[in-house]
Amino acid sequence: MNRKELFDRIRDMLEGIPDGRFDALCIFEDMVCSREELAVHGDEPVSEDTCVRGINAANKRIEGYPLQYILGQWEFYGITLSVGEGVLIPRADTEVLVDAAIEAAGNLYRGNLLRIADLCSGSGCIAIALAHHLGERAQVFALEYSSDAMPYLMKNITDSGENVQIIRGDVSNGHLLENFISPDDDSRPGLDMIVSNPPYLTDEEMASLQREVAYEPQIALYGGTDGLKFYRVIACLWREALKDGGYLLFEIGDAQEAQVRSIMEDSGFEDIRGYKDGAGCIRCLAGRKA
Repeated sequence: MNRKELFDRIRDMLEGIPDGRFDALCIFEDMVCSREELAVHGDEPVSEDTCVRGINAANKRIEGYPLQYILGQWEFYGITLSVGEGVLIPRADTEVLVDAAIEAAGNLYRGNLLRIADLCSGSGCIAIALAHHLGERAQVFALEYSSDAMPYLMKNITDSGENVQIIRGDVSNGHLLENFISPDDDSRPGLDMIVSNPPYLTDEEMASLQREVAYEPQIALYGGTDGLKFYRVIACLWREALKDGGYLLFEIGDAQEAQVRSIMEDSGFEDIRGYKDGAGCIRCLAGRKA
């Protein structure tokens, strides 16, 4: 089988699924060659092993297995990240949270190092993107509990070369706040900003997951019966680690704006602002500690 024949086979296999041609091209480019090489050298032979791997990958995709897991990597905010079973797949919607955090950092920066914590960090996509774009203006911490996600977090930080410090733990554990006291005064909170894309799916949403999403770790998806468990914990508990005037930024699910805004207000946050995603939905809320 040559390159063109293999690509046509994979494309035809995936024809019946949404974005099947795009998926076919991604799989082919990952395993064989670029689309440019395919166009010029489509008659080049392909090894039997490569053909088998390509067809097996297409079969897994037909079964609903996420394309990102098949490829083993995905791009977020211009950064290529390793992903696989056990870690949440970075999504374009989360880039709205990074945009908002960079804007907040601009409001806070007065020449002193900003200390930023990314809670429920997962792949590290948010922490790495912030460290990359803020550079020497910030020290970024990535907090993660899952032992399955941890290898991806560590690899992505190492591969990126960014200055991100990993702290392992459960955001519900108040003892973790001891890591974030002021370096100048151990009686004061030391964080300028907290960002988080926490688990926020409800019981109902977990029961009706899309096939692809069902392959992702439930620990990174399920936010309690009403989906708001982690917003309550972080807004109330982690407020104590945040300096006065510091920012708390959340990614939120569809139709959660009013509830999360209320949680933030009740926990002592003000000037709460919403940020829209590409579909026009409020995807991020940012507020300042009063």
